[in-house]
Amino acid sequence: MRSKRNRILGADAIRRVWVCLLGTILAMAMAGAPARAAERVATAIVFAVDVSGSVNTERYELQRAGIAGIFADERIEQFLTDGLAVAIMEWSDGHTVVVPWTILRTPDDAFALAQRISETARSPGFSTELSLAMLAAADLLDACPCAAATRIIDVSGDGPNNGPVSTPLARNEVVARGIRVNGLPIVTPAEPDLAQWYNANVIGGDRAFLEVANGFEDFARAMRRKFQLEIAGTGPVTRVSEGEGSR
Repeated sequence: MRSKRNRILGADAIRRVWVCLLGTILAMAMAGAPARAAERVATAIVFAVDVSGSVNTERYELQRAGIAGIFADERIEQFLTDGLAVAIMEWSDGHTVVVPWTILRTPDDAFALAQRISETARSPGFSTELSLAMLAAADLLDACPCAAATRIIDVSGDGPNNGPVSTPLARNEVVARGIRVNGLPIVTPAEPDLAQWYNANVIGGDRAFLEVANGFEDFARAMRRKFQLEIAGTGPVTRVSEGEGSR
């Protein structure tokens, strides 16, 4: 009986050794396997959308419909030739990625994205912490599962920064990471000088530019035009020095 028991224990020990050995071999094989190459695209863009307290439900819907309309348009195909990566982030007191990275290569891809955008639920928020939003958008671009020739943050909003970090400092850090920041200020009677503030504090990087929306009703037109200019690479050249800006 003892001999039989020893044989059983010996067999169990051998099985355990083989399991450990096979696990080690598998782990080594996985460690040595080449990483999957990032998918190449011409442009990766983060739409950073203001959802602060001044953006009521009607204004939010105009913003959401304006962005969705870009990708629902049949003319989108001309902007997808070399691939386009899109993410949408809403910002206020903090930030929420409402649409994660999506790579578009066909009109069907774009139409599906438009539908997804139209179904997003609004993120909560009150303050206008634009500087922190830019830094968060830059981190989101760094995490994109793609290799993009051009990386853009598309910031839109209806007010200046009231967050704890200087906007020009945040902008300069983002630009130093090889990212362009384009701006879409939504000018209202409450903030008549917002376009000038965006020009001095927000936009930065090679070929950065503004497209001004004259009220939320003009958001869709302004966003469509800005998208077409930035993806086509024909936006006007605007250079912002590090000494400019205030908040």
